[in-house]
Amino acid sequence: MLVLLGVLLVVAGFAVGLNPLLVVLASALATGLAAGLSPVEVLAAFGKAFNENRYVSAAWLILPVIGVLERSGLQEAARSLIGRLRGVTFARLMLAYLLFRQATAALGLTSIAGQTQTIRPIIAPMA
Repeated sequence: MLVLLGVLLVVAGFAVGLNPLLVVLASALATGLAAGLSPVEVLAAFGKAFNENRYVSAAWLILPVIGVLERSGLQEAARSLIGRLRGVTFARLMLAYLLFRQATAALGLTSIAGQTQTIRPIIAPMA
């Protein structure tokens, strides 16, 4: 039953309004210590969980970067860049995309500029 001390810490920490990251960290540490693990073993478990689920953390790190770029004018810069491309027809745009796609595929980068990440959000609206 002492292992359930971590649940009590989570409930109490959230009720008081403490930083959620610190509450979960303290709860995990208390649960690990109550289970008979050493602090080093608890830290090793954290490292293993982070390493196995690293892709989740990457998404949360990318979101603030996108927000900062949007705030500093990324959309306006893209709009002005596209506005300067006079004389670009649909055929020329698709030819440039084809050449870029062939060059990246020749380098072995087959997952860059595919249908989902390039055509639907970028090329199709521009065309």
